[in-house]
Amino acid sequence: MCRVPTSHTAAKDFHVSAIRDELASHIKQGVIPPFNYAYPSRSAYRPLNGAWNIKDIWDEDLKRHPIPELNLYLHVPFCRYKCGFCNLYTVISEDMDVYDAYMDALCTQIRDHAEIIQARRLRTIYIGGGTPSLLSPKHFEQLFATFDEVYPNWRSTVEEVAIEATPDSIVKEPGTLEALIAMGLTRANIGIQSLVPAEIREAGRGQANEQVIRRAIEITREKQLPNLSTDLIMGFAGQSPESWRHSVDELTALAPETISTYFLTVRPDAWFSKTGSYQYMWNPDLYERYDYANAKFREAGYIQESNVRYKKLGRGGYQQKVLTFHGVPLLGLGAGARSYTSSVDYMVGSVKPSLTEVADYIHKARKHELTPQTGFVLDDEEIIRKRLVLDTFDLDLHELDRFGYREKAHLFEPVLAAGEELGLLRRLPTDRIQLTADGFKYRDILSWMFFSKNVIELDREYYEKLHQQNKRAQKHMGGEPIRISGLKTTAV
Repeated sequence: MCRVPTSHTAAKDFHVSAIRDELASHIKQGVIPPFNYAYPSRSAYRPLNGAWNIKDIWDEDLKRHPIPELNLYLHVPFCRYKCGFCNLYTVISEDMDVYDAYMDALCTQIRDHAEIIQARRLRTIYIGGGTPSLLSPKHFEQLFATFDEVYPNWRSTVEEVAIEATPDSIVKEPGTLEALIAMGLTRANIGIQSLVPAEIREAGRGQANEQVIRRAIEITREKQLPNLSTDLIMGFAGQSPESWRHSVDELTALAPETISTYFLTVRPDAWFSKTGSYQYMWNPDLYERYDYANAKFREAGYIQESNVRYKKLGRGGYQQKVLTFHGVPLLGLGAGARSYTSSVDYMVGSVKPSLTEVADYIHKARKHELTPQTGFVLDDEEIIRKRLVLDTFDLDLHELDRFGYREKAHLFEPVLAAGEELGLLRRLPTDRIQLTADGFKYRDILSWMFFSKNVIELDREYYEKLHQQNKRAQKHMGGEPIRISGLKTTAV
């Protein structure tokens, strides 16, 4: 058992009590932190100054994993429009010449990473963005041919091939989806956010009206897509409990294999924050919307895969995210992509999306000059924290022994004990921890408690700088800054 030494009992009890009180206070207040899908977050990345090259990062990662496996993420940054809450690496472009050049560069980058890919069992491929469904079938034929070249047996080993899409891109070019399914696509993530027209417009997605959304879902059925993944957002301005229930009821009736529900997060680098035009406060009542959706989906036969995601048993789900949370490394390729390893999490380019940056990526990829620019170097303690932040849904703590968990247990056990006392997690006799139903609900509050002081400070520094930039911009435009509230970090 990975328990702290008995001699530390008094100090531990005091620490557990303090953490329990803090957790209980956040839950009572109904604090809603951002969804923790990565640790550390991009806001903690800093310039690597040439200290690491790609080969050394992945060689070190290979030493840390007894089973060499890999997730592959490919980023396509192009969109037709920018949603107001989006802070992802996206640029507005529908220029096919740019798409051609970008796909050439991306395939070159894949070939440059052939040794890294071939040294591991490839388990998932995810084409994200942006809106990669804007690309034409010829672009995907080129991409999949590159997979065949680099990893010929990928169709036998890969458990999931997924793509992100918007409803209007599916409706406008249904042939692209059909071609992708023929090439091996198993899942499409179609952003819906709401089935209430006013809320869809509020999000800046006027092109994706309710009729377009329904038609897009019909097309995925007609083309026999194995796994349709959709999402809803809680907390849009003007959203009411009644309108939320309408969206949940309507989407449940449409019966996609996978449904995700997110609390609205407007980070300071999103357009809503930059303009100051979107006023909101995190409302504790939003947890009632979580409860309604949870009950409705369960009644309809869905099971809960994470705090944000529900799936049809044996059919739905998001395998790449599950595996990444379990510690399987992720190789991110393309402009704006992040790679997650057990040595360094990194990006090869700028964190600020622009067509100029995309052109720079294309130029450097062609010349084989892409190198890690920003990132975060992980020591054993941060690797343990990463797993605890992401993977408390079901985690065997013995998996962390190779990173020195027993020697460092005093840093983490008080949080686990406090979570157990509050009924957020259970601990099995084998030292496996699992979240309870309440633990799923408040998972992101619990996860924040595992963040290191260093990551918290880096995060705070990054977002305070953005807040100040936004205030200056809003003052110039005559607006008011967004009102926010949260936990001990300013990452919103």
